[in-house]
Amino acid sequence: MSVENTHHTPAEIAVSLMGKTKLWFIGIGGIHMCALALISRAHGFLVAGSDHAENENTARLRRAGVAVYPQHNASQMAEFDAVIYTLAITPDNPEYLAAKRLGLPVFSRADYLGYLMHSYPSRIGIAGSHGKSTTTAMLGEIFDVAGRHPNVVCGAVMQRFGAPFVAGGGNDFIFEACEYGNSFLRLPPTLAVILNAELDHVDFFTDKAMLLRAFGTFASGAQKAILPSDDAALHAALPDTTGRVTFGIESGADYRAEALAENAGFFRFDLILPRGAAGRVTLGVAGVHNVKNALAAAAAADLSGVNAADILVGLAGFRGARRRMEYRGIFCGARVFDDYAHHPTEIAATLKTARDMAAGGRVFAVFQSHTYSRTAAFFEDICTALKGADRVIVADIYPARETDTLGMSAAGLAAGVGAHGAYVGGLSDITATLVRELAPGDLVVVMGAGDIDRIFGEFSKKHFTL
Repeated sequence: MSVENTHHTPAEIAVSLMGKTKLWFIGIGGIHMCALALISRAHGFLVAGSDHAENENTARLRRAGVAVYPQHNASQMAEFDAVIYTLAITPDNPEYLAAKRLGLPVFSRADYLGYLMHSYPSRIGIAGSHGKSTTTAMLGEIFDVAGRHPNVVCGAVMQRFGAPFVAGGGNDFIFEACEYGNSFLRLPPTLAVILNAELDHVDFFTDKAMLLRAFGTFASGAQKAILPSDDAALHAALPDTTGRVTFGIESGADYRAEALAENAGFFRFDLILPRGAAGRVTLGVAGVHNVKNALAAAAAADLSGVNAADILVGLAGFRGARRRMEYRGIFCGARVFDDYAHHPTEIAATLKTARDMAAGGRVFAVFQSHTYSRTAAFFEDICTALKGADRVIVADIYPARETDTLGMSAAGLAAGVGAHGAYVGGLSDITATLVRELAPGDLVVVMGAGDIDRIFGEFSKKHFTL
């Protein structure tokens, strides 16, 4: 069980923080929390926090001079003025309880982000079940190319900026809007982008109708919403008062791709704007799903006044976000990619892209399912999606905020995949299996939203060429 969002307006938070100088972040190692801590530091606050996991984000914070404590302990934050927390913590977190007991101002991550961005005249929120981080990074790159000096908060490290956020100082605030816990309803966009709407986070959303209502509410306060042209249910969920434009590869979309051509998983297309053709785009990120992400980013940029030439340059130069089909090196002669896919739709899209990129070579998937509830809800669909690989090695399920009350296991998932699926044990065992089985020309995708990327530490102990 996780905690819930607070419900404070930006004005209320501003009053609560008046005269305050020291902010404590519970779960500071999360990628969004890391970004908020660093932005707060740039705004003049003294920041510190705790996280039980050591990762790239905690290392980044320490390099920036932010104190990060490896345990949640109430005594660490007693001298701080206010507390920001992630929904990943549980209600019995000792720091969360101490903050309540001491009467400190306490804000959820989403409320605090809403406070940080509320004064910006242009707030572009990227929402959807899939593709948010990539599209946020794409749009940030386009705005940067256009000289708009954007402020960007992304759920992944953006290759162009080398960080999950950039404080550019301009008037545009581009942000990834996560739907979990209805967090994105605390983030009022002036322009709302909804990439897709597919049921996920089943420990919060009880059905798709609940999810669609949330997306409709998110878009309702925006001046305009950008939606996929082929999702009638999503269109129906938005109030009639919300202005909308569409994107897609379908002929009726306002922003669309024509004359698509594919080579080893990478696409070229003519970018069509409402007023006509803008030019030809060759994407540097693979997969037809990234064509759709590019169209959504192009629509948001065009509606924000970015000229077509800068849109084309930004899309052509985009090289992705961390852990989104990110090339990591050569292991035992096989190319290795790192990807965040954890929902069946994402798994299927990633493996389809990997198949195209492999050009006849075998595709290996090293997969870590994320949360027991998601595994149980989508068990059959996950197994079906994983069958897109020639060989599937399943790692232990990443529990996140949950305990196993549903009888889910990595071994059960591997059995569900079939003869080409296997559960072999921990990361060192998976690595040893790959060493035995891989051959030159194979392609490996390491997939999952948890900590499966720790396997690269195992790879580095063996023959792994970057």
